[in-house]
Amino acid sequence: MAERKATNKYFPPDWDPSKGSVNQFVGQHPLRSRARNLDKGILVVRLALPFSMWCNGCGGLLAKGLRFNAEKKKAGSFLNSIPVWSFRIKCRLCSSQWIEIRTDPESSSYAVVSGARKKAEDSGGGAEDDETLGEDIIDMASVSVASVADGGKGNRRLRELELVERRKKRAAQAIDRLASLKKDSDNNWRNADRANAELRDIFRVGRKQRERDKRESDEIQERMGINVPILPADAGDSIEASAVV
Repeated sequence: MAERKATNKYFPPDWDPSKGSVNQFVGQHPLRSRARNLDKGILVVRLALPFSMWCNGCGGLLAKGLRFNAEKKKAGSFLNSIPVWSFRIKCRLCSSQWIEIRTDPESSSYAVVSGARKKAEDSGGGAEDDETLGEDIIDMASVSVASVADGGKGNRRLRELELVERRKKRAAQAIDRLASLKKDSDNNWRNADRANAELRDIFRVGRKQRERDKRESDEIQERMGINVPILPADAGDSIEASAVV
């Protein structure tokens, strides 16, 4: 029904263009029920979870990508220029626990403020990535409180310096990681011709074996009069065959 509201044009019989838009005439917002709390700065939007999380109320898992009707409102700003948005949703498993998620402009991600905890996922990067991710976690509630208290001006310079230092540390870690990868690559491919020859020999042996298996399969198919591919013999086939009475 929602998609039909945008195309189904109804004009009341006592309305004319001099009275403004139809929404103004009937006392209705263009966004309808989504804007019922717009006077409080809250707009209902459709939100997909950016990551998996555990509900603190029922302990259930809310998977990444689940879509919710979220109450969106501005909860502060980062460096006095980038808005921090708050999204408030209700757990669909217990229908009683409210969960609040806020944008984190500093790390270009999201942070769970209350009602749930983020599920720890292994990114495959090891301890270095875990340490970096740990440094990126910030207390969004404290940021918003500080922004409201002094308008964000008192700690702006400090936040800028912290951001610059973190970027320098990440750049240094990336350089060390690239150097380590280059060293491993040089050790593995120091003699490219020999490595290429070894790979070709391995492929050649496998190709001959595959051609031999194909010939045997064709012979069995022709002898038995069947059109089913015959797999190569395996060591376990003889054991299973001997167990058949």
